[in-house]
Amino acid sequence: ANRIPEICDDVVNVDNALKWGFGWELGPFEAWDAIGLDRSVDRMNAEEKKVPKWIQDMLASGKNHFYEISEGSRYFYDMVSKDFKTEKQDKKSLNLNLKKSSGNLITKHWSASIIDVGDGIINVEFHSILQPVLNPIDGSILQIINEGLDLLEAGKYKAMIIGHQGQNFCAGANLAGILQFCENGDWDGLEQTVKIFQDLTQKIRFSKSPVVAAPFHLTLGGGFEFIGPTAHRVALAELYIGAVEVGVGLIPGAGGNLRLLLNLIENSGKAGRLNVFPLVQKAFETIGFAKVATSADEAKFLGYLLKTDTVVLNNDHRIWAAKQKALELAENYSPPEFRDDLKLPGAGGRTAMSMALKGFKAQGKISDHDEKIGKKLSYVLTGGDKAGLTKKVDEQYLLDIEREVFVSLAGESLTQDRIRHMLKKGKPLRN
Repeated sequence: ANRIPEICDDVVNVDNALKWGFGWELGPFEAWDAIGLDRSVDRMNAEEKKVPKWIQDMLASGKNHFYEISEGSRYFYDMVSKDFKTEKQDKKSLNLNLKKSSGNLITKHWSASIIDVGDGIINVEFHSILQPVLNPIDGSILQIINEGLDLLEAGKYKAMIIGHQGQNFCAGANLAGILQFCENGDWDGLEQTVKIFQDLTQKIRFSKSPVVAAPFHLTLGGGFEFIGPTAHRVALAELYIGAVEVGVGLIPGAGGNLRLLLNLIENSGKAGRLNVFPLVQKAFETIGFAKVATSADEAKFLGYLLKTDTVVLNNDHRIWAAKQKALELAENYSPPEFRDDLKLPGAGGRTAMSMALKGFKAQGKISDHDEKIGKKLSYVLTGGDKAGLTKKVDEQYLLDIEREVFVSLAGESLTQDRIRHMLKKGKPLRN
């Protein structure tokens, strides 16, 4: 506060300097607002700390915060005029909080909301009631995405964005919920829940209007499965994305295997009609070793993103860029065709993968349980019992066998131990 107006004219530029230059989530004055200006100054006075005179004058005038949001604009306290001024917004910035403040909130639920961002585009925003930093998937998020898709289906809006401006996009499924199903022995309930998630991802994929995802920072497990079926992804360059389910003794259960296969096929330009074993092998290694891309560029290489997906460097521009892409796609959009022509290696491919797993186990790189997970993963990725050199499988069959394997692994006591350990310690258990 003492450095204004020495180094810049207002609080906005100090905050921006710290956010842009050092990656702070909040600038110092935004953080001061979050703490509470009155109570912090009271404590500073009690501890005989020196409070800048202009802060004391500001509080004496009845103004106890540096920023306020009202009717679609953000205002900041200006120490020269001793009043609030309108903060200029970057034309490539779309602030969801400002949109909500001007009456554009359509629906709000516990963990997600639908916001009208203008021009016939809606945005699904995550704000998890369970863990707002990581935004794990719960029933509320599934419900709101479904409601957004229903609005598109009814022709009320042209396109939908799945994106928000929190700390992380989505760190995956609610593990505590999965463990509860396991401990209760409610396998039918678990399978039904996984089926609902799978069906929702397919509904996103085949929506008659485009859905654009705007992932950023942590996008793990189910987070990847949300963005995979969308028509396009506008990703922040700083993206940590991966199918990490093996770390808790599971495999992707909501279409993650199918998405990665389709992405790798499309990125290779092979359209699934030539020898796809190298691509299946790459998917097996990526999921089996829970590889996490540490940038959007690496995500394209691993197959979590398509080569055609958009990457933005400035996080403030991400939602705006997603909106522009949604508007572009909405013109004469037609959803992708259901794939019933997937040629996967079948039993022959599984034999090669099983040999690799035996080698890893002999070298001490994986445990017995890891080997079991690997074999079940290879069963899904190679197309189960229906695939082979002259046979084709469809998307739904892959989803069905994926769900079957997911539930069977959830029934393993060693998998449940891994889930408990992750919930308690926040890191994977090797067992």
